[in-house]
Amino acid sequence: MRKPLLRLAAASLLLAGAVQAQEASPDLVKRGEYLATAGDCSACHRDPHSGKPFSGGYAIQSPMGMIYGSNITPSKTAGIGNYSLADFTDVMRKGKAPGNHYLYPAMPYTSFAGLSDEDIHALYSYLMLGVPADDHPAPATDLPFPFSFRPVMAMWNLLFLDSKAVPGSDAAAGSAERGEYLVRTLAHCSTCHTPRNGMMAEQGDRFLSGGKVGSWTAPNITPDAQAGIGDWSEAEIVTYLRTGALHGKAIAAGEMGTAVQNSFSKMQQNDLEAMAHYLKQVPAIGGVDRKAPSVAPQATPLSAIETGMKNEITDYVSGDAMSGAQLYNGACATCHASDGRGTHDTQRFYPSLVGSSAVLSDDPANLIMTIAEGVDRQTGNDHAFMPEFRTQFSQAELAKVADYVSTNFGNPQHVITSADVEQTLKGESGSWLVRYAHALSIIGGVVALLVIVVALILFLRRRK
Repeated sequence: MRKPLLRLAAASLLLAGAVQAQEASPDLVKRGEYLATAGDCSACHRDPHSGKPFSGGYAIQSPMGMIYGSNITPSKTAGIGNYSLADFTDVMRKGKAPGNHYLYPAMPYTSFAGLSDEDIHALYSYLMLGVPADDHPAPATDLPFPFSFRPVMAMWNLLFLDSKAVPGSDAAAGSAERGEYLVRTLAHCSTCHTPRNGMMAEQGDRFLSGGKVGSWTAPNITPDAQAGIGDWSEAEIVTYLRTGALHGKAIAAGEMGTAVQNSFSKMQQNDLEAMAHYLKQVPAIGGVDRKAPSVAPQATPLSAIETGMKNEITDYVSGDAMSGAQLYNGACATCHASDGRGTHDTQRFYPSLVGSSAVLSDDPANLIMTIAEGVDRQTGNDHAFMPEFRTQFSQAELAKVADYVSTNFGNPQHVITSADVEQTLKGESGSWLVRYAHALSIIGGVVALLVIVVALILFLRRRK
């Protein structure tokens, strides 16, 4: 009897050793590293203080409150060092960590759920074996009630989560099938570029037709000629993903700038080509946010703009009395030129505002936010930088500049007002859940307090 048991034990040890050897395979770990790059994991899981890419602590401002990226290093005290492959798979496919700890879909498990088992295994192997453990704990996410009651996410998942694997993980390089797999899973494009319903779930019938990301607008990236990127070639899509810049059409800023810097610019060329190939094949969806035909502005000499004497010396250093044209020529024309066409040399270092999707769009959000927050994007040896003007301009001044750019380099009918700027900076858009999140948290707090008071009264009565 003991010999069979010994043989079974020996076989188990050999099997365990084989599994460990497979998990420690350099090829598997290297593949997992590439998948982590394609998934842009470091964007949300980096430590903003130390700069370590997976140590957690990056704050994501949501309408419900601050959500912090967790530590996903193999630390056994602060990270995921105690996770089994099954635990990690549940996180990726179900949005559920060990201990029935449900995640918020700010972690895009709704997209990662479609990953193949092999890719989940590779990603797990890299995080466990290719990333240094960091025992520094990330701040805990603590949203106000009722959003803090995480079990409600189980019902949300039941209603909206599709955990079926997306085919195409092993499809031919550069194929549309491979592109679909990447777009729907690792690149999680729909997380930003698909509108959401009242419960913050993606609207599948409006796939990639545009969404809101805080104050920014993630544009329509279907091949619709007017609302989307129908006038982009596959090569242009690849150029944009690789560099974040497509002269005369688009500049990556905000979260897209981060995605280009950390993820797309480091992906294999054939994967970018596959994504571009797929994006040109998805159903074209129109929308209310349409691109207007660009105008052909004429260069305006500074002497023609700076007319009239100022009454006070402060008028020379304050933008209050200056027009949008004067503010533009003082702050923007040095780089973008007085005609808005940027640099005309072969390098095209300063982008053209004429033809830019942010300038042509009916939705002024991205133009306003680009002026407000600037651009700071590193891709390879190229560093795209534009200073942020939120602290340099008042809201009224920012509105003047945005309106001047919109009406002179885009469409004369696209007027941008101070109210537009105020609403955009506040991020006042989205579903009813987003709009009324603060009110719901207050109501939830009041309800929780009433429950505690009632429970205390009942407890005291029973003691009497």
